[in-house]
Amino acid sequence: MFRSHPFLRLAPTPTLTTALLATLVACGGPREVAVRVSIPGPDSVETPVTGVGLVALPYDRDSVLRALEARARTPRPPSAPLESLFAGFRGPFTAYSATTYRLGKLRDSLAAAKAELDTLPRNAPAYARIHGEFGRLSDSLSAGQARAERARDELDRARRVFVTRSDTLRLRMRQWEDSTYQGYDSIVRGLALRAGHDAVTDTTGADGWAHLKLPPGRWWVYARSWDATDPNAEWYWNLPATDDTLLLSSRNARRQPRY
Repeated sequence: MFRSHPFLRLAPTPTLTTALLATLVACGGPREVAVRVSIPGPDSVETPVTGVGLVALPYDRDSVLRALEARARTPRPPSAPLESLFAGFRGPFTAYSATTYRLGKLRDSLAAAKAELDTLPRNAPAYARIHGEFGRLSDSLSAGQARAERARDELDRARRVFVTRSDTLRLRMRQWEDSTYQGYDSIVRGLALRAGHDAVTDTTGADGWAHLKLPPGRWWVYARSWDATDPNAEWYWNLPATDDTLLLSSRNARRQPRY
């Protein structure tokens, strides 16, 4: 639904490239870095995330972006109107997410109770207790389904308003990014060429871990992950890989809007 910065391929200026190459300092030998990614889930518990793409770069990408922003011909468009729309949409989205999360938990509990009942004879001492619990869970499930349907209706109404009002504001922000970040691809190709290394990539597994085999030199690990509580935000990391283990979590991430 939302895209990342659409960098264009234009030649970098010599001054900018020279300044950024100062960050490339070779040191040490080949090494493996284990990276784990976790973010807060709908229940606010920090949870490992699968399928997150990790990119190790032999330069600091944020320094490139800051340099390009510093020479932008126009200021960044004001983000307050978009952020206000994001905040208005977040409430219905969070309510629906929380409702469906609780509904899933209820279904799991109901299935577990039924599975236990199926293993017991009707005259077993525990049968009456579990049967009563099964009935209470069934009633709760019916009520939860009704709440989820109401929450979905509220979310659909909020989405229609949000899309109508946000499209123009998003377009204005993307046009500024198109102009400001021109030349990014050419600049970083030059930095990688001078460093003598291409990007190294991996994707987190079911346990949230990935492994990057890095050649000698300084490296930064870059990643993005969705925000489970807000469809218009993401977790962003761009951290130096100085140790053999790197833990990416909400504690060292930057939570940022997805324009």
